[in-house]
Amino acid sequence: MRILITGINGFAASHLARFLVKEGHEVHGTVRVRSDLSKLDDIFDKITMHLVEITDNVSVGNVIKLGFDEIYHLAAQSFVKSSWETPLETYRINIEGTINLLEECRKAENQPSILITSTSEIYGTKHGAMNEDTIADPNTHYGISKYAQDMIARLYHKAYGMKVIVSRSFNITGSGRADVFVDSSFAKQIVEIEKGKRDCIKHGNLESARDFTDVEDIVRGYVSIIRSEKWGEVFCLASEQSTKIRTILDILIGLTDVDVKTELDMDRMRPIDTPTMTGDATKANTVLGWVKTVSIEKSLENLLNYWRERIK
Repeated sequence: MRILITGINGFAASHLARFLVKEGHEVHGTVRVRSDLSKLDDIFDKITMHLVEITDNVSVGNVIKLGFDEIYHLAAQSFVKSSWETPLETYRINIEGTINLLEECRKAENQPSILITSTSEIYGTKHGAMNEDTIADPNTHYGISKYAQDMIARLYHKAYGMKVIVSRSFNITGSGRADVFVDSSFAKQIVEIEKGKRDCIKHGNLESARDFTDVEDIVRGYVSIIRSEKWGEVFCLASEQSTKIRTILDILIGLTDVDVKTELDMDRMRPIDTPTMTGDATKANTVLGWVKTVSIEKSLENLLNYWRERIK
């Protein structure tokens, strides 16, 4: 198949590209002018890149006209903290970008299968295990923008019969995760301590809990969702366990031999923080046969080793 991944240089997108290349597909991806392509080093010669601003419908249209069997839409402003700092950019990229993609696909001669990747951030401060039927109540600009994206995707299926389907992933971790996220920030700081570049780990709220799933499991989930052909539906991908941020820190500290000190940094505290988030992946388990296979301990070990390779 000929497959397009928007934002192919990103964390989950680069793992997805590697997975699809191994399956033997012709893989294309969109990147921006200043994109860091280092996560694609090992497969750079096996994929085709296209310079695209997702908010520019002309450049999006030029790529869609090439014709694809599957499109995985992962291009996004995906950082909660950044969404507080640049809310308009967050809405433009996540909402306008999604509309541009779907509009250009709607006009395409051959209709591709499209996966829109949403997030558990749409649930906000809900309690208990959250699934596809849980009422959304986002409490960040990022969460609101992704819920809008989620609804827009389903609208295009209802209105035009397009082959669109939605994933809602809970926290994704593993090798390559950006250091703006708490687990990767901890791992990077530990490696900097190992290398003598810093004295302690700075952290924000350690009492909140999140549902972490390894990126390799999530990638398998993406592929299973789009190939299920359950158009217009939503599938949650989650480990079904919540882990305290303090526990994440303790696991990572347990994977190093250096003495690690910690320090509260008020700048790392969010204006609004969700205490606990746990996903219910029953639908993905039963309909797709998808299950989590990688433990949180292994994911964090992979993440720590990723930073050990990058920081010399």
